Order: sequence, then C-alpha cells, then structure tokens
Amino acid sequence: MDFEKIFKELKTDILGLVKEKFGEEGNNIKGDISQFLEGAKAKLERWTGMLASGVITLEEYKLLMQSQKDLVIMTALHKAGISNIRLGHFKNAVIKLIANKVKPLIPS
Repeated sequence: MDFEKIFKELKTDILGLVKEKFGEEGNNIKGDISQFLEGAKAKLERWTGMLASGVITLEEYKLLMQSQKDLVIMTALHKAGISNIRLGHFKNAVIKLIANKVKPLIPS
C-alpha cells in the first residue's frame, strides 16, 4: 500500500470537491482543507493500514472518519455565509470520498 500516493490523490479529490460544491467561495477554504488533511494524515495512514490488513471493516473505518468530521474547520466559508447545513453535507461528502478511495484496499 502506497499511502503517500493515496493521500496525494485524496487531497486533489477533496480540493476538487470544494470547487464543485462551493465554486468561487471554495477558494477561501483550500487552506483550511490542506491544514485539516495534514493534521489528520497520521490517523488516516494508521486507519487505512488497519483497513488494508483486515483489522477493521469499512464500516468501522467510516465511523472513525465520522469522529473526525467536526475537526474540519472551515471558518472562511462560514464567514462567507455558507450555512452549517451545507458545511455538514460537505463534510459527509468528504468522508464518503475517502471511504470510496480506500475501499479497493479491503482484503477479499
């Protein structure tokens, strides 16, 4: 498992999701997302390794990710008037994106 490659792809995909969901407003959040991902990198690597080795299931992986979603601090978007509901939907979309990216790592 090449976690660095996975992490780089996740970062690119998540920043793409920001642009898709928030358009121009999303430009203000890129720094927040990068900061969150760097801060969560060690946990993501550990959990992804556990998933890949069969120690945890995909559902358990998603639960671990859910526990982190409130750490995604997006003050710039909030200040720009993005509602908490839209931010919540975005956070859930990020978790789904990450889960789908690591799903192929699950041992058969």
